[in-house]
Amino acid sequence: MPVPPRPGDLASLDRDECLALLADASFVRVAFVTSQGPTVLPVNHLLHGDALYFRTAPGSKLGTAAAGERVAIEADNGDEPSRTGWSVLVHGRASIVNDPHLIEALHALPFEPWALPADQAFWVHVELERVSGRRIIRD
Repeated sequence: MPVPPRPGDLASLDRDECLALLADASFVRVAFVTSQGPTVLPVNHLLHGDALYFRTAPGSKLGTAAAGERVAIEADNGDEPSRTGWSVLVHGRASIVNDPHLIEALHALPFEPWALPADQAFWVHVELERVSGRRIIRD
């Protein structure tokens, strides 16, 4: 017989729950490896189809990571007083978006970068290969 969840247990989230939380997150953290070692940077993003997108500038660390590298994407939220929260983790390969039709579709979506993009800013596509998440249970 399975043990009922207890306050403080971690419950796994299914893919649909993870994607809903990811879509509503204000920003995500992108983790990748540079010549200096592991790097994690926040970006604002959008989900379109079964992929995550963000914009960055040529020559940036994120731009370098976008050249076919494997990345991890993490989003979370928590409430300290109630000691509840959730976390979503995505693994995938990043690539630069070159398809002009997709670029046009992305520009038509409601997306406003927090930082003003450079004139040459480009879209980065992250395939959602592995998606997992968990939530802290309190009730």
